[in-house]
Amino acid sequence: MNKTRYVAMTEWFREHGKIRGILTFFYKFLPYVFWISYPTLLIIKGFISIDRDFVTMLVVPPSVFVGVTVMRKLINRPRPYEKYSTASVIYKERKGCSFPSRHAASAFVIAMCGYAVSIPLGIVLTVLASLVALTRILAGVHFISDVVFGALFSVGIASVFFFII
Repeated sequence: MNKTRYVAMTEWFREHGKIRGILTFFYKFLPYVFWISYPTLLIIKGFISIDRDFVTMLVVPPSVFVGVTVMRKLINRPRPYEKYSTASVIYKERKGCSFPSRHAASAFVIAMCGYAVSIPLGIVLTVLASLVALTRILAGVHFISDVVFGALFSVGIASVFFFII
């Protein structure tokens, strides 16, 4: 996204207060869904069966979180509002550490865990993870590449451990 599109998008949300309020709600609320979903999925899976998938669910999401956190610090990419010297839709003070999006990576790896419990649950969590990624872009705190890489990284790592190893 170039500066012209970024500024136009953020200004549009600032001019449409009700829609900005909806964006703000989802931006703040959806991460809590995943924060609650992860331990809930572990508990449910633990009651069903403590097997290889359970161990994968226990190890992979924290590993993805740590891996993405380290990448962010090493790359230290500026956020869109820094790069374009403008305000984001939802105020954020954080500088740098934009790539990859930790919220997108975490949401998608937890969604992958959902498939180990129930395919319909995994689908619902994948849709919600997509909304998490979208809100990060629309709020102006991440570039599209930040959330796409975060999602692909976590889905790739989870796929290797759930389906290949």
